[in-house]
Amino acid sequence: MAVTLKDISRETGINLCSVSQVLNDHPRAQSLRPETRQLILETASRLGYSKNQMAAAIGKKHSNVLAFVHSDMGTVEYTGRIQNGVIEAAGERGYTLIVHHIGDSPEALLRKLTGWRVAGVIFHVSQLRQIEPLAELLDHEKIPYGTVNLSNPDGIGVTTDDAAGVMESVRYLKESGHRKIVYLYTGKSEVIPDIEYKIRRISGFESGIRKIYPEETPYLQRIDYSRSHDLKYMESVLSDLLKNQVDGVICESDVLASALNNIAFFKGYHVPEVFSLIGFGGSMISETTYPMLSSVVQDFEKMGKIVTDSIIDAIEKKKGKKIQNQLLSVSLQIRHSSIQRKKQS
Repeated sequence: MAVTLKDISRETGINLCSVSQVLNDHPRAQSLRPETRQLILETASRLGYSKNQMAAAIGKKHSNVLAFVHSDMGTVEYTGRIQNGVIEAAGERGYTLIVHHIGDSPEALLRKLTGWRVAGVIFHVSQLRQIEPLAELLDHEKIPYGTVNLSNPDGIGVTTDDAAGVMESVRYLKESGHRKIVYLYTGKSEVIPDIEYKIRRISGFESGIRKIYPEETPYLQRIDYSRSHDLKYMESVLSDLLKNQVDGVICESDVLASALNNIAFFKGYHVPEVFSLIGFGGSMISETTYPMLSSVVQDFEKMGKIVTDSIIDAIEKKKGKKIQNQLLSVSLQIRHSSIQRKKQS
């Protein structure tokens, strides 16, 4: 059974009001004698008292509860690493985190969030339109929110400079003697996806080709991700690359790069001898695939920390630089899936 303020009051013989003031950091607690405050804190610790955040929020301008709201985006690892950054920053600032899926209607989700008396919300979604109705409700309730791994023109948003990462990959392949490179991306149709990170990466590839391979036309190939585990389909993807004499491949993600590497190995071709291969994300799969994948590394934990700190600053009305559409730098990690090729004279 949970320890209550009454239990601590009974144990110490100190009135309930004073116990509450000390354990809720009320300014009036400073009027108590130091030894009285110390006795209350030591007794609370010994009995295993844990503050009820919801109850503590009553009568305050805000609670110490943040919400992390996510959609089915990317792999579990990416979302988990972002959450790790959010949890670390929240804990350092004395906040508790709750997690929700965005599948509920905006009104239903808002009821849950207000029920917890959340002070702020961190969104991890692929598109702003997924949160527009809820964002309007949060604005009305004056609850700060921000997006992570997605820019937010009207507020707090932190993501990575994906275009620069792909362009750096193009430059590396050129300097390593690769003559024909392709960018593989996922999509349900031939129309270029309208998801921000996909747009940024495709833009980085096209800009890189125009600048670094000016004699070439950007070569992009769409992959139906729902069929990436279909043997015959992936065999046809590999066949197209071999037919077009591609010697360098940049993939939208480490997952896609791993799938291509697997089908190449299955058909008797070895990366990087058949073509150099670069993924995106710097995920665990890039380190556990054989050969280890070269990859554009993103700092997901840092994204989560920056967004969380910025939201807490907004909650606490702290002055400082407003984080708005901040792009964090990425780095190209070269591993065993890419090699230096002989340059043609």
